[in-house]
Amino acid sequence: MCIFRECDRDNLELVRQITLQRLRDDPDWCQFDYSWADGASRFVQFDPSRLRSRFVVLANEVMWQLIMQGVITVGLNDHCPNLPWFRITDYGQKVLKSERFGPHDPTGYMDELRSIGGSLDMTVTIRYTEEALACFAAGCNVASVLLLGVAAESAFNKLCDSIRLNLATAADRAKLKPQLPVRPRHRWLVEKYHNLSSAERRRLPESLDITLTSLYELIRRQRNELGHPQEQPPQLTREEAFVFFRLLPTFVQDAQAFADYCTSNPI
Repeated sequence: MCIFRECDRDNLELVRQITLQRLRDDPDWCQFDYSWADGASRFVQFDPSRLRSRFVVLANEVMWQLIMQGVITVGLNDHCPNLPWFRITDYGQKVLKSERFGPHDPTGYMDELRSIGGSLDMTVTIRYTEEALACFAAGCNVASVLLLGVAAESAFNKLCDSIRLNLATAADRAKLKPQLPVRPRHRWLVEKYHNLSSAERRRLPESLDITLTSLYELIRRQRNELGHPQEQPPQLTREEAFVFFRLLPTFVQDAQAFADYCTSNPI
């Protein structure tokens, strides 16, 4: 339960987090009007109590954003088809089930992404991810995934640089030269990973096999499909973009683990 104080009167992101939490945990919530009265006290309290009216203004702004993003929609059923009634969409159900790394909560998403520790510098990845989230919130799905692809490529480059420093031979180091295209470097890393013994691979995240492959798909799409002019501009649904946003933090976490492993266990 959160406390909404005077210093929070313009904190739209805090209100967004509280609103999303209530959508997850309060199945009976289906009305805009008076929806933050005493019945919602397990989600937020107001200090002082007069701040409730300010909170409701911000909460309604968040709700309209969630309508535009397809998380909720106007109307409850055939008998209550209009405001103040609302319901969660099928897409919204998927969003609310993903408690971590949800792009509809950009502040929470970035806080968790920054909290992923490791030896790799993720500064550029984080900056591009912030821009990608802004595009996603505006409904610019293609732009958001293109920027997310740049963020992923930056993380991949940092991984290659880190591993390259610990390779024993010049021939191997040449395989990860930053001047090379992504594809041969990616293929070489995947091969090296698959050549590790079962015992060694158990020391790494189980998801690394999947994220290494999925990461290349995101970078390839960003470079070959989204980032070049086409007679028919590319189309991406919000749900497709949502999947890529869910993937990126897992890859960043796995890349950090792989880089740290290779520091003391050259491949």
